[in-house]
Amino acid sequence: MSSLYAKLISVIEQKITPMAGAIGQQKYVTSIRDGFILALPFMIVGSFMLVFIFPPFSPDTSWGFARAWLQFSLDHRESLMLPFNFSMGIMTLFISVGVAASLARHHELDPLTSGMLSLMGFLLVAAPLKDGQISVAYFSGQGIFTALLVAIYTTELYAFLRRHNITIRLPPEVPTGVARSFEILIPVLAVALTLHPLNLLIEAQLGMIIPEAIMSLVKPLVAASDTLPAILLSVMVCQILWFAGIHGALIVTGIMNPFWMANLSVNQAAMAAGTAIPHIYVQGFWDHYLLIGGWVPRFRWRFC
Repeated sequence: MSSLYAKLISVIEQKITPMAGAIGQQKYVTSIRDGFILALPFMIVGSFMLVFIFPPFSPDTSWGFARAWLQFSLDHRESLMLPFNFSMGIMTLFISVGVAASLARHHELDPLTSGMLSLMGFLLVAAPLKDGQISVAYFSGQGIFTALLVAIYTTELYAFLRRHNITIRLPPEVPTGVARSFEILIPVLAVALTLHPLNLLIEAQLGMIIPEAIMSLVKPLVAASDTLPAILLSVMVCQILWFAGIHGALIVTGIMNPFWMANLSVNQAAMAAGTAIPHIYVQGFWDHYLLIGGWVPRFRWRFC
């Protein structure tokens, strides 16, 4: 038994710990994690509004206060939904800017410029113009993976151009603000001339724009992320990393956040439509059911 334990410790120290440490410091993982953290306040406010709009009272309640609240929510539903629609409803815009700004710090770039490039790139591929109106179908959970990929691409492209001095430099006499505007002209042009033609090409070949193509590819992963094996695997990885002396929750959260947010967006849309909530495994489940008080006793209580 002691020999088996010694072998287990050896594998964790020599194999798992270095690998987990590398993943935990990987720039894309940390940028995605920090980008979601930057977008979190907007999503919290939007989520809170749903609690106010859909109070936890039965429609046939006889309590006067509850009936008044329900009726007020019903009468003013469109106005009350506005904060939700402009927070959770467009959360991919915040995520796109947040991830790009976080990744920019790894390359010592200006976070604001990187965030704006990412926002433009995302709008180019995920906001098609139909009948004179911009479609916002991919501004919520359906566009999360597109927002992440666009944020990484635009920031890496900006970093590449800066490393190779591909920019427009004006004389020192030119005001700093004007000079900086001209410096990012080429990155803006490069983003527009790469993402927009690519989107048009994919639409012509596949009949779908980039967000649709990406969602069709990751749909099996999103579906698998809301299963008992996914819950058990993520918790097991978290605990193994803690055992190896690494903050397992941060790493697992950084990896799972896109899937949780995609599922959360579907849940909130279902709640707003008055239908059953389809997904269980979202970040609230992770934070308030698996982590608080330890996961082993709760799993015994829940599944046994």
